Amino acid sequence: MNTIKSDVVTYEVFEFVEFQVGNSNFGLGIQHVREIIQPVPVTVLPHSHPYIEGIIQLRGEVLPVIDLKKVTGNATNNNSDESKYIVAEFDGTTVVLDVTAVTQIQRINFTDIEPASDMYTGNKVPVSGVIKRDNGMILLVDFEKVIAEQIK
Repeated sequence: MNTIKSDVVTYEVFEFVEFQVGNSNFGLGIQHVREIIQPVPVTVLPHSHPYIEGIIQLRGEVLPVIDLKKVTGNATNNNSDESKYIVAEFDGTTVVLDVTAVTQIQRINFTDIEPASDMYTGNKVPVSGVIKRDNGMILLVDFEKVIAEQIK
């Protein structure tokens, strides 16, 4: 989180990576993102958690690959040329998020994030906020909670 000061107002800035899973747009705070890489071959683990595609080796480190299609319930095909892996860290645990595409890195004012309503947040995909755009919405999901409560 960054603070920007101008002559008149001080406000908090939220910096995030915008990405797609199927046809939905999501955001992940930049503080969690280590890097964005091209997909590499995955070693499948028998009897692993349904959200885990398998594992990859990245610079000597063995990392689990999480299929965000399954996490979000978005059954569309994820095998596109734009497909990317987001290497992310949550509470000391490094994981790889398999996403359809990475759109951009954005900076917005915290006041532009609408808190999530209990009506459309669930236990499987805990939405923590919504960013409204002219061409749709970006969901901010608490992926740290998803990993801690559903995968570990």
